[in-house]
Amino acid sequence: MHINKTENTDSEIIKYIAEHIDNDIDCLLDDKPLDMADREVPEFDEYKVYQNILAAVEKKEKRKVVPILKWACVVALLIFNASYFTYQYVKEETPVYHEIYASKGEKLVVLLGDGSRVWLNADSKLIYPEHFTGGERRVSLIGEAYFEVKKNPENPFMVTAGEMRVRVTGTCFNVCAYPADNHIITTLDEGKISIGHCVSNSVMYEMVPGQTAQYEKGSHICKISTNEYYKDASGWKENRLVFRNTSLEDVLKVLTRQFDITFEIQEAKISSFTYNFVCKGNDLSNILEMMESITPIKFKKISEGNYTVK
Repeated sequence: MHINKTENTDSEIIKYIAEHIDNDIDCLLDDKPLDMADREVPEFDEYKVYQNILAAVEKKEKRKVVPILKWACVVALLIFNASYFTYQYVKEETPVYHEIYASKGEKLVVLLGDGSRVWLNADSKLIYPEHFTGGERRVSLIGEAYFEVKKNPENPFMVTAGEMRVRVTGTCFNVCAYPADNHIITTLDEGKISIGHCVSNSVMYEMVPGQTAQYEKGSHICKISTNEYYKDASGWKENRLVFRNTSLEDVLKVLTRQFDITFEIQEAKISSFTYNFVCKGNDLSNILEMMESITPIKFKKISEGNYTVK
């Protein structure tokens, strides 16, 4: 094909370039992986690519077509650079997730990339990205945590806890979502949050400070009420345990997580006992003695970390 820039139409020029452009360009246009010949992205020798294109076309056509080739080279470079920057964008926008677990008997504080802070209670896990990207700040919780979220209305903070999600712009709240529990309990200290099912188009229920929400697993029923003792929910953060009309089994669940111990109830009738008391969260002996003074039960240490109750 003879190229004459004064006689040939644009379509002929485009056809000529399409027939002779480098195989790498075809791969890019077809979204196929490039054979980089042991080179790693993002290394890229623009001059070498130009020389390769020039040599390939000149070898076949045996004539000088420098103006056309310059244009073809620019097209090739633009396509490659667009692909490279897309690669860089995807690489930067793909979050790296971390998991942090507070084992039984310990508590942890996590500082997130946006400046938000999360206190993890015992036997709890937080899954979070190294850097928040996109229009939302998303984390996942298994267990219990207290959130102090950095305010940013343009990038709401989202907590997924089992089948429930919490939408936040900047506030302080406690979420208790242990897998074994039938309810997910959310208590709001400051600001405003919305809670609902994790499905994106589900109904969201707004909460204001001083309220506690009980989200029933399975049915997705959410009951929100004013709680005069709402500050008790996060008492564990200050190493304080608060029990208000709490069953023996639920008290023992808390003690199991806080002290990494186990209890065996030997008499079923004592399971109906309930407790109302406040205590320090680091003195197991004192807690057991207090419970024995409130109700007619006895704790017996069988081995290190194992107790019976009757």
